[in-house]
Amino acid sequence: MPWPPPSATPVRDRLPAAAPGAVGIGTAAGVVVVALNKAAHKAAHEPDLNAFSLVKQLLGGRGGGSPELAQGGGPAAERLVDTLAEPPRAIAGR
Repeated sequence: MPWPPPSATPVRDRLPAAAPGAVGIGTAAGVVVVALNKAAHKAAHEPDLNAFSLVKQLLGGRGGGSPELAQGGGPAAERLVDTLAEPPRAIAGR
């Protein structure tokens, strides 16, 4: 997969800048990409919550990247929908 993933950053960049936003993308092969806008990183209830930590949390420690864009692999295709539902919950503090 090319870095940065071609669809993650353009989608994230279309989110309203003032509102927290997260983009989660997954493939049938189990690759997960999380992109956060700056407002999401600032709004997080945990000071170290960022794209990198979310990917590691979602995938059991596998993955890497930056605070705003990270990727990793691991979830089975049947778990992908549940895995991608987690970043917004984490940002909201649930």
